[in-house]
Amino acid sequence: MRKVLTSQSEEDMARAENHEAIHPLALSSDHPLTTAALADVNDKSWNHLYGAMIDGLGISPSNFQLVYPFTTWDWPVVPTGYTGAAQWDFCSTVPQFSATGQYTSAGTAFNDAYGQMLNVISAATTDPKLKADLEQARNMLQLATNNYDTIYKQSVDAYQTETGGTNTPPYTEWLGTFGGRTWQVQLDSAFKNVQAQQDVYNQLLSEVTTPGLKDAQDRLLNKDYYTKLQDPSLLSFPAVPGYSLAMDATTWLAKVQAGTGGSSGSIGFSNSQAEYDYKKTWAGGSASIREFFWSVNVGGSWERIDEFASDSSLQVNVSFKAWDQISINASRWYNGAFVTAVKDGPFIRGYSAYGDSGTKAVWGPDGIMSVQKVGMLVCYKPSFSITVSQSSFKSFSEKWDVSAGLRIGPFSFSGGGGSSSSGWKADAASKTFTGESTAESALIMGTNINLINPK
Repeated sequence: MRKVLTSQSEEDMARAENHEAIHPLALSSDHPLTTAALADVNDKSWNHLYGAMIDGLGISPSNFQLVYPFTTWDWPVVPTGYTGAAQWDFCSTVPQFSATGQYTSAGTAFNDAYGQMLNVISAATTDPKLKADLEQARNMLQLATNNYDTIYKQSVDAYQTETGGTNTPPYTEWLGTFGGRTWQVQLDSAFKNVQAQQDVYNQLLSEVTTPGLKDAQDRLLNKDYYTKLQDPSLLSFPAVPGYSLAMDATTWLAKVQAGTGGSSGSIGFSNSQAEYDYKKTWAGGSASIREFFWSVNVGGSWERIDEFASDSSLQVNVSFKAWDQISINASRWYNGAFVTAVKDGPFIRGYSAYGDSGTKAVWGPDGIMSVQKVGMLVCYKPSFSITVSQSSFKSFSEKWDVSAGLRIGPFSFSGGGGSSSSGWKADAASKTFTGESTAESALIMGTNINLINPK
């Protein structure tokens, strides 16, 4: 399991950028579009949706990230002091540095990045013996951390292979299954060594003069700010740094159904409109996205909808019975004031604030700490209206008649055109497909982020 000291390696970040595990846009040999052209029209669909959400919901590009793949918000209410694995994975995972970003439950945890940052803050002292002891302790800690990181990356590869990059089950929950249990044993053993070396290093910090460093390290390791994992298969796992939500899914949904929670809203876009300028966003751009924007469930399998992606006549409207923004807060193990105070260091040799002169960056897109997840956008009962050209309507109608679900970007609509009880309709006269999700759970469609010490 991810613990305080694991960090995101260059390999991890490359995997996140390239989205290797998430539904590649594979082409059949007779497909009329090249891979590059198909990826381009897919990216444009995600781009249009991002702009539509900014305009239609009044959210800000300075802190909004559209996320994929779709994630259901149905985390159970648990006793005080406990957290479900799915909730912990989502709340703790560092967002990809992109306006539209991939969520993987096996991604780097924010508390991991924070712990790594604390360990590259220079521990100032004029005592040569203490300085040498600190250097030795840091080296031993790094060796232990490197070993842990190697095992962690191997476990993530095994997880992605077994689950196909679907986040089902979430990574932490998977560690308690038959396939993940052997990895958890190895991770636990490696982490005990990391923790032992961290204890040696932290004890030496009591004699240094770097303001606030010892206190920040102590708070990070204070188990009073940790939570136990509630899942039955994970009860023997050690506590993890805590994150809290402003409201649980059950309470939010009850409020919505009583008419006292969330806000109604709608968004719309067309394939013919201009693309949204990603330079206006907090990330200054967006990575190419290999998750299908349009897909339909036929016979239990999700298939790309080629008719919609490049149809210049396509117009889409998505409405929500309710949507809301739910804040996510790190517990007191995180000292945000200290992070701000050390924006310019001091850092140990080989590190600088933004990676100048060949050093490794502490902050920014390629830094140890870059982005913090501070909230999520959720919705309930989305409905859709899709108007297309005559040829697209005719071509897609056969799949529509036997469909069991539809996905538009991060929105997943359960129901189906072939179900008489779903209320889904295809109107040949207006060339429009309409429907509403029949699911009774909420859906996560985006996150709110906080940039850590932006340049």
